[in-house]
Amino acid sequence: MKTPGRVEILRNWWQCARSLVMATALLVTSLGWAVETIDEVLAVVDRNPILQSDLALAALVGIGPSAGSSDTEREHDPLDARVRLELQYLDLIASGALQRLEIDVGQQLESMTAHGGGEVRLREALATDGLEWEDVEALALRVAAVQTWVKRHLRPRVTVTIRDVEQAYRRVIVEPMRDAGTTPPSLAHVNEDLRLLVSEEKLNAEIERWLDQCRDRHRVTRFVE
Repeated sequence: MKTPGRVEILRNWWQCARSLVMATALLVTSLGWAVETIDEVLAVVDRNPILQSDLALAALVGIGPSAGSSDTEREHDPLDARVRLELQYLDLIASGALQRLEIDVGQQLESMTAHGGGEVRLREALATDGLEWEDVEALALRVAAVQTWVKRHLRPRVTVTIRDVEQAYRRVIVEPMRDAGTTPPSLAHVNEDLRLLVSEEKLNAEIERWLDQCRDRHRVTRFVE
């Protein structure tokens, strides 16, 4: 396994190389000059381009929008999910936090490889989209770094009180079931499920606050909506 620094060097080199030819490639034919689209820049976070092939890679390895984070359409947009990831990753670099994190990139890489059908099959799919194995490693580093930060620094901030659980009980269970004309279960029967729900809601709120700070500290330019 390459070190995070090595992965980033390869990633940055490859991204720069692809960015130079990303828009068009001129091919000499008997009829003159023809234009072939190689890749497309969909957004730029600071100086890092997010390409169409980056979204293809995310889909190949099962990295995409989080279905439970928000009710907004943009939250389910693959490009927005990839921009969010890049924002978080660059913020960890800028703050120096990345260097202090103990990141298990190997476990994330194994998970992504398994989702892609195994290394052989994934490499074949990568070649079809003009991607390299280094792109997979770079994405694994980003995901693992962000997940590690959330687990070790954001989740410990979350506390769930009895009042939180009681409010969730009324909001999620009692009111909807009474509106439907059914009898809600007792709080004791759903206490643990509600505690988990409230915990995840509060964690998502912490993540959104972090993302708001990321947007203040880094520049995002989208070329497509």
